[in-house]
Amino acid sequence: MTVRDDAVVKQLITPLRRYIPVNWFDWEPYGKRPASWWPDLWLFLGFLAIASLLTFPSPLVTMDWEIREWVWRHKVDWVVHAARVATELGQARTVATITLFLAIWCALRSRSIRPLLMYVLSFITLAVILGMKHLLGRPLSQHLWQLHDVSPEGSMLFTYYTEGGGGNIPDATAFPSGHAVNTILLFGLIVMLVGGLLPAWARWSLVLVPPIAVFLSQVYIGHHWFWDEPAGLLLGLIIIRSARRVAWHEVPLGPLEVFEPATRKTILISTLLILGVMITPTLPLVQALISAAILPALGLIWLAVRLRAVKRGGSEEPVPKQPSDSSR
Repeated sequence: MTVRDDAVVKQLITPLRRYIPVNWFDWEPYGKRPASWWPDLWLFLGFLAIASLLTFPSPLVTMDWEIREWVWRHKVDWVVHAARVATELGQARTVATITLFLAIWCALRSRSIRPLLMYVLSFITLAVILGMKHLLGRPLSQHLWQLHDVSPEGSMLFTYYTEGGGGNIPDATAFPSGHAVNTILLFGLIVMLVGGLLPAWARWSLVLVPPIAVFLSQVYIGHHWFWDEPAGLLLGLIIIRSARRVAWHEVPLGPLEVFEPATRKTILISTLLILGVMITPTLPLVQALISAAILPALGLIWLAVRLRAVKRGGSEEPVPKQPSDSSR
């Protein structure tokens, strides 16, 4: 007779519950769900207002240019180095990896794929933001004077300059700031994952310090125009508020219910698939398209195999023993 993994875990956990705080093993996202959609609507309207004012030579475009030129003329070396370090707080390869490790830890502790599911569904929105950046097509601010020669009125949306002014201008992907979106979304996910284990000052630091630091550093070192940052922060707030509306600890999983309670093997395979999703946007176009097709197919095959195994195990009934010839 074999004992299921979840039975062993329950036998170990149950006697400890009188000594360990409630919810230590039963994970659920930290924080209250937003009560109203009105803030989300105002955030979206604010983003649309900024985007609209960047489609023509508006005061926002002029302000961006003047701030960028002033910063370029007043750079201090040690501040530049500090700003480059601060930008890592908005770098997906850094913060997303830390967030993934925390999601894996929560999944192992609670023996559930729900923390990983929350992570991957929220993280996929970053790929949508990447597509939006290419669609809106605002030139980056690194090559200030080359851009001035081809666009003297300023850097606006839908100005897909690829070269000019005596030098190449990078792809037009400045708006909105992906780093700003990352700081709101990923640090917000960290609080949702482990916020119940942190003091209040640590939670507030995680949600306030990284966005402010990335905002100032990105503008100072010239990676983005000024108004790229508020636009990214607004989108990040919309995404994290949407993630907080979902009751991840009790939402119906549908076919994925076969993976609950999650074994270490299930969590390992899930993690490998998630890592593939994270790496896909960094690949060349053809490889990214191949990866985007293969990863979901592998996930569906895994789900189909698991469903079949569960169905086969549930349908098997003990076969009655036939009497032997000697007993007749």
